Amino acid sequence: MKLLLADRDVVVADDVLDPAAFAALGRELANGRYESVHARGWDKAWRPGDGRPLRGAAVYYDPARAFDRRPGARYPTSSVVDGFIDAVRALTAEHPHVVGGEGVDWAAIFLSPWLYPVGSALSLHRDGAAYSGAFTFFAHPRWGIHWGGELLLLDHEAPRAPLGTAGWMTEDDVGSALATCVFPRPNRLVLVGPQRPHLITRVDVNAGDHVRTSLAGFFLRR
Repeated sequence: MKLLLADRDVVVADDVLDPAAFAALGRELANGRYESVHARGWDKAWRPGDGRPLRGAAVYYDPARAFDRRPGARYPTSSVVDGFIDAVRALTAEHPHVVGGEGVDWAAIFLSPWLYPVGSALSLHRDGAAYSGAFTFFAHPRWGIHWGGELLLLDHEAPRAPLGTAGWMTEDDVGSALATCVFPRPNRLVLVGPQRPHLITRVDVNAGDHVRTSLAGFFLRR
């Protein structure tokens, strides 16, 4: 694992999985079942113009069984996903200032695979108070520089203003903030603190049939 960025509330690491494990994870995600994020009604984390991303089945790392009532597979899953969860925990342990400590600030990890086809995006937001932080891992085998889908992390000076309709953030909430741009390079893992506003830029038509594929989720507070 190669550390690229370690900031106050964001960490970026490359080459998280060895090539064989990364390829195996890609095959598993390619064979998964997905549904629209709006399959059970409009999920207002996405604005109407954000397209139709797809979400796969949930997995929980929940050693204290604090979230047993939630649907989804449980770690260990006897699949390559277990090794990925171990990598997330290892990076978190090395940088506890970002999302907190396991068993202290958070009790479980929730994750799902996500597919963002051409035209899809995720508008500016902060993650909810139930989470001590979040993570994104880019699982597609390749990604072009002009294909869009970048993760933009707004700077530390963004005001902590009340959120607008449906929890969406607007230009009035962030003023003239700057942002750190994280390109969705394959096998890259990003940890994000709970107060860091962020968005996913729209996947460009240049991506063609290529789909922005990620494993992303949250650290659930005790």
